[in-house]
Amino acid sequence: MCQIKIAVIGAGSSYTPELIEGFLDNDCFENSRVVLYDIDAGADKAKIIYELAKRMVKKSGKNINIELQFNLKETLNDCKFVISQFRVGLLNARVEDERIPLKYNLVGQETTGAGGFFKAMRTIPAALEIAHEMERICPDAWLINFTNPSGIITEAVNSHSRIKCVGLCNVPYNMQADAAKLMNTEPSNLYCEFVGLNHLSFISEIYHKSKPVMQKLIDEGAFNLQGVKNIPKVKGVSRLIKELGLIPSPYLQYFYFEKEMIDKQLKELSTAGTRAQQIKAIEAELFKVYKDINVCEKPKQLEQRGGALYSTVALMLIKALLGVNPMVQVVNYKNNGAINGIDSNSVVETNCFINSVGVHPLAYGDMPQAIAGLVKQVKAYETLTIRASVYRSRSIAIQALINNPLVHSYSSAVSLIDNMSALYEKYTGKLR
Repeated sequence: MCQIKIAVIGAGSSYTPELIEGFLDNDCFENSRVVLYDIDAGADKAKIIYELAKRMVKKSGKNINIELQFNLKETLNDCKFVISQFRVGLLNARVEDERIPLKYNLVGQETTGAGGFFKAMRTIPAALEIAHEMERICPDAWLINFTNPSGIITEAVNSHSRIKCVGLCNVPYNMQADAAKLMNTEPSNLYCEFVGLNHLSFISEIYHKSKPVMQKLIDEGAFNLQGVKNIPKVKGVSRLIKELGLIPSPYLQYFYFEKEMIDKQLKELSTAGTRAQQIKAIEAELFKVYKDINVCEKPKQLEQRGGALYSTVALMLIKALLGVNPMVQVVNYKNNGAINGIDSNSVVETNCFINSVGVHPLAYGDMPQAIAGLVKQVKAYETLTIRASVYRSRSIAIQALINNPLVHSYSSAVSLIDNMSALYEKYTGKLR
């Protein structure tokens, strides 16, 4: 048994019950302390989550101590792991992240394109503030970052603090799980080789019993619109996969099918609203369920929110870092020479061996030429975004956006920066 203290930053997230369920399903965490932390703006939801979490623990019969905190220093004291899952500006900010780019006929999405830039610029200062508090209070703890855009936030923390930080996303594991379904086997029986960046990664090979099988699956048309649910359901995806010889993350639909996705978003904007507006309605119903004193487990309605297997990847990582179950996992971490053509200190999303010593990216080599240009361009955008935030530079912010493949022009970049400054200056600081 581990008997450790774990902090959850952003405990008012509707995903937290999924995480609590993960702790309860792993005997390894018996006698551990899980401290739920949030700021005043998230206090009401955090209190609801706290009460639900206590009921879940009671029903399970497990001995895990759930605590609620609004003091960051007390939260971090003696922590072994800090899980970051907060959203600066809450869902109202996400609505604007999605809506503003659409005014300029650009993709409106919270982690890619201009919306992802807005979110990164709001989030980097808060993430670094937490990291610097960790430097003082729990300098040996691991920061496990789920906060989006995960790759950018992880790189910002690794570049501008002394904290050990590894980024996580549930998408790669979901892609592996879906591939396993196609082969009628368990995900643990497959080894999927990933290369790229967070929300911009590709499966470049699938191994079953040490044999490469991906090309055979592609030739058989296994990866069609009805197959892997995390592959973009856009007409032409099957042909794209055959042309690339790679399996793209679902987020690549915004790059390879940009016009189709903008058209879809504009149509939804005038009917159901942006994705964030839809999620606000889902969350309102979820928290009604969470408040019900008779609810003692993660409700099925949470599946509508997304984030499938969120707790699975988090607990796999924590157990590996504790040395309980060392393993290879796809995470966001410093490249350290694993992928050629990417700076060693840049964060990438790829296979890493993880044990009690730390995170060790596995050698990949050259990226397939078909994707190398896109990955390098987006990495340039990410690096510039971090610099723009840290130095509060309007000029570097514009440089970042004109390097983003989904922004396209200088005039769009300037307009987007003006919109961001008007709305989010209290989070981003004044750009000079």
